[in-house]
Amino acid sequence: MAYSRDEAAKLIIKAGLELVEKGLIARTWGNISARISDTEFLITPSGMAYDRLTPEKLVVCKIEDCSYEGEIKPSSEKGVHGEAYKYRPDINFVIHTHQLYATAVGAMGKPLYGRNDAEKKVLGEGVFSAKYAISSTKPLMRNVSAEIQRHLKSNAFFMRFHGVLCLGTDYENAFAVSETLEDICQEIICKKEGLDTTVVTGFVPELPEQILREEIKKISGYTHIIFDRSKVVKEMSSAGKRVYPMIDDMAQIAGVSFACVDSKEKNTISKIAEAMKNDACVFVKDLGAVCAAMDESEVEAVQMVLDKNCLAGVYCGAHGVKDHLGFLDATMQRRVYVKKYSKLK
Repeated sequence: MAYSRDEAAKLIIKAGLELVEKGLIARTWGNISARISDTEFLITPSGMAYDRLTPEKLVVCKIEDCSYEGEIKPSSEKGVHGEAYKYRPDINFVIHTHQLYATAVGAMGKPLYGRNDAEKKVLGEGVFSAKYAISSTKPLMRNVSAEIQRHLKSNAFFMRFHGVLCLGTDYENAFAVSETLEDICQEIICKKEGLDTTVVTGFVPELPEQILREEIKKISGYTHIIFDRSKVVKEMSSAGKRVYPMIDDMAQIAGVSFACVDSKEKNTISKIAEAMKNDACVFVKDLGAVCAAMDESEVEAVQMVLDKNCLAGVYCGAHGVKDHLGFLDATMQRRVYVKKYSKLK
């Protein structure tokens, strides 16, 4: 049964705060909606932090064509939500997340199934993968819609290189789908593959912090830096090759490709700083990566997407999947983020 508008608003705001608290979304990433009638749904606005949401800032959209009234723009992924409500009349709450482990597993582009009756009851037929398309576009909406229509008994869908769509009969059910999927994916990656994103930061003797900080500021202007030595980041750096985005977030926030500098070469610090003219992240062979930005919040975001990107890269690489975002797709998303979205962060 559809929610009243007031009830839907309260649950969406509550869901946003809970998703951030549980680490299933961060900043303004992801979006949440609730059905309020047979023809309409209520959804989060575009580019607004979850702790700033109020009922009047949520937007009513038509299920049929996602049209809306008023000056507040709904989430750019409104079309994906609309398709879920259109083809699943039993669904009353939808969450789109960029959750860590499920996004990494989803980068494989392969389906995932519940391992026991309890998981199958929550996830449904299975978790199937929608073909990649640039976020917030009609091609992505069509790709997700095709999977929803193809698997009408599934309650979660991978959006490859992007995130996850979780469908629920109500608020509690949608959360159960999201959390169950994340638990399964975390177990697959951490227990079976021995990978994790335990945060390990700090500088090493090969890279004197103050000198590196001053050089980066002089050449690129960045004032905040973090040296990331997480296991998956170090493993990605070990190849000594340029690294490419595995997820949309990485392309948007950090750049379209990332140099890998050898710490044993001469002028390592200068090479790192020079590489950061265009990108917010540079890998250092066998040591990890340097993240840089203009403020503390932004550099923490760079590190967050770096860990997720490397988790996806190492996991997929271990299974022989070498795919990553295309250069044109990554470039377009980076430009949009720098010129528009970053101003709304």
